[in-house]
Amino acid sequence: MMGVVHRYVGGPLLEAGEPNPFRFADPGSLSAVMQSAGFHDVMEETKTIPWSWPGPVEEVWEYAQSVSVPFRPMLERVPADQWPAIHADVHKAVRQYSDGEKIAFGASVVFASGKK
Repeated sequence: MMGVVHRYVGGPLLEAGEPNPFRFADPGSLSAVMQSAGFHDVMEETKTIPWSWPGPVEEVWEYAQSVSVPFRPMLERVPADQWPAIHADVHKAVRQYSDGEKIAFGASVVFASGKK
């Protein structure tokens, strides 16, 4: 959803200095941080888990805008006249995950463990 907005406004997806919710998305990145912190026997695994929204696409987009604090500066850069097109494009993108009753996305989560 935020990728659609980013295509419209460009610029940074996240502001410099803000926490990056994607900082461990690259395989091995969380393990490397753990190892540098003194952990050993580090194991890392990425899993896609079910994540669904029990309602329409419009509702999940409203929710995403209201809770996406890291993306707030980008959302605030959107000129008012671009919002209708953005809403339509986000709804179209999300609709591919909808079965009419719920939206079944999926979330990639990085799991890691180690010994200290």
